[in-house]
Amino acid sequence: MVTALVEGHWDGLVIVDAFMAPLATVSLAQVLRLALPDYIEDDVSLASVYAERDADTFAESLRGRRVREVMPRPKHHHPVTVPPEATLLEVSALMAVEFTAIVAVVEGRRTIGAVSSHAVLTATLPR
Repeated sequence: MVTALVEGHWDGLVIVDAFMAPLATVSLAQVLRLALPDYIEDDVSLASVYAERDADTFAESLRGRRVREVMPRPKHHHPVTVPPEATLLEVSALMAVEFTAIVAVVEGRRTIGAVSSHAVLTATLPR
C-alpha cells in the first residue's frame, strides 16, 4: 500500500466495499502515523533524539502493514465525499474543514473517482 501511494504520487486512498460504496478516506498522514512509535505520537519533541540514519527503521516499520490498520473506526469517521458536479471550491472547502487530502467522488452510492489536494492545487494555480 505505501509503495503504491508513493510511486503513484497519491495523497491518500479511498477505501470501498464490494459495491464500490466508500467506507473511508485514508490520507498519507494516517499512513505515516503507523510508523511512529506511540511515545513520539504522545510527545513530538522526542522525534529529535533520532539520528537521520534511523529513518530507515522508520520506513521499514511500514512494510507489510495493511489498509485496515490505518482506516478510521467507522463509528468515529465518515468517508469524505462529493458528487461529480461539485466545484473545486466546494472540494477545497471540504478538504480544509475535514482535514483531509483526498475526497471520494460518489454518484448515487458508487465511488466513481477521487480528488486529491494535489490535483485541486494543480488545477487552480496559475501556470
